[in-house]
Amino acid sequence: MKLITRLLYLPVVGILLLGSCAKEESESYDKFEDQALEAWMTQNRPELLGNLQSDGHYYVEVLDVGEALTDVKPLRDTACWVRFDFSGRDLSGNIVLTRRAAEAKLVNTFSKYTHYVPYYRYCGVVNTNLMEGTYLAMRNVLHLGEKYVEDNKDLIPGLTTELELRKGSKIRLYMPSRIVGSSGVEGEGGYEGQYSLSSQRPFIVELEVKNIVKNPLESEGSEVDSFCGANGGLWLYTEEGDEPGSSKIPTSYDDEHHPYKLREDGYRWVSVCDTVAQVYVDLCYDPTQASDNLNFDFAVKDEENSYLWQNRPYNVGFAPYDGSDLETKIAEVLKERFHADEEYTHPGVGHPEADSVGLNGEAKIWYIGRFLDGFIFDTNIDEVKELIYGEVSSEGSALTYTPEEDRSSLISSYYYVIPNLCYGQWAEFVTISSQAYGATGRTGSTTTSGGSSGYSSSYFDYLNYYNYLNSYYGNSYYGSYYGNYYYDYYNSYYYNYGYGYDDSTTETTTTISTEIPPYTPLIFQIYIEPADE
Repeated sequence: MKLITRLLYLPVVGILLLGSCAKEESESYDKFEDQALEAWMTQNRPELLGNLQSDGHYYVEVLDVGEALTDVKPLRDTACWVRFDFSGRDLSGNIVLTRRAAEAKLVNTFSKYTHYVPYYRYCGVVNTNLMEGTYLAMRNVLHLGEKYVEDNKDLIPGLTTELELRKGSKIRLYMPSRIVGSSGVEGEGGYEGQYSLSSQRPFIVELEVKNIVKNPLESEGSEVDSFCGANGGLWLYTEEGDEPGSSKIPTSYDDEHHPYKLREDGYRWVSVCDTVAQVYVDLCYDPTQASDNLNFDFAVKDEENSYLWQNRPYNVGFAPYDGSDLETKIAEVLKERFHADEEYTHPGVGHPEADSVGLNGEAKIWYIGRFLDGFIFDTNIDEVKELIYGEVSSEGSALTYTPEEDRSSLISSYYYVIPNLCYGQWAEFVTISSQAYGATGRTGSTTTSGGSSGYSSSYFDYLNYYNYLNSYYGNSYYGSYYGNYYYDYYNSYYYNYGYGYDDSTTETTTTISTEIPPYTPLIFQIYIEPADE
């Protein structure tokens, strides 16, 4: 549904309109809107009038200046990627869009398909993917009125007449429509927990900088290494194999560095091969065992020993991510679905000579795709879908995959993992984005199809639209960092595996794809169907 905005400043606008009849018709809308916004600020937030920014004509309210100015460089100091939390409202206070689950729940737009975490976008010298107003605030020196600073310096430590945003900074922006977006903020509600703000309407955004990343590839690589090290231990296969915690790839099952033997020695994760960086596999994963359920330690630290933004399991306080026993329930349905008649025995452990899929074998794969905080963004297992989303009518089917033939149809990490797996085997792997969705990520979408009219529609909300522009920086500036690891960024595999639910009155099916931000590492838990099935 569309949110009908009734702005508090309309009575003031009416007065301005009466006086504008005698003015020249050529007076621009921008000037008119600036006058209307100023009138609203005068009536509602007069203490902020001195905080008007000339570049963009928006007003700034400071809630927190951020971490110690001497220790943390400002955002505008360099080109970087930013994780920031935000919430947007119209001038009447109605929530328009948000990254906060509680606010989405409040306005009845909470979606179990939405990953309510800080936004992750590039912030460089040229704006390519940010709402103009937030970009201006991040890249410019914000000038604050002397009276405002004097009145608030005791409440906001470190406040001065000039503010540069940095990690920990929290501000509120009061913006005219021209730095929000020419067509407003569009969407029917639901995905991203948003309603719509019509074009040419001012906008209030509360913004908090959570983290600043100078090199996203290096950052996520450190994140993955730390994650695996903290969750079972990590052993690297390298061409030389002469560094501590590493070896050459074993040539036989009896090798002391074989993954099965290493698991016994306390190393859960191993390199998928010695030529692909930071794709790690656990070949002994068994979801029916309590020790192998997703009880990960998410307090992963970055290279500066400070906690990253996803420093705990995903928990927004609402089912199914409410801190309950979701993982236990998932383990139970997986055992019932795949191993109801007998205890599961890992075929590779019991039978080292068991047939592997190889490059030309056909694997039928059942999978659960997650972010590192445990949020499930995709699965083809019906029982898991029902636990996460409720009853669904679209029956999942095994993903058929022959590595040599279907290499380009899936994210490239599958090509390196699947050939080494045995039929009837469980496994899990962690992959960096360059072997998954890369610098562009994947846009979230809602698509409705079917019905007597044959109507089919889809939309990409205002924020996700900018995902298309992420390649400006990521693919050009960092294009040589991993060389050919950028293979397959643009595949559309997951668009074919959405979660459908049926509306019996209109006979339509709605498919929703969860957004995957740029440079996002992922976990996949997979089961290879036995060959005789």
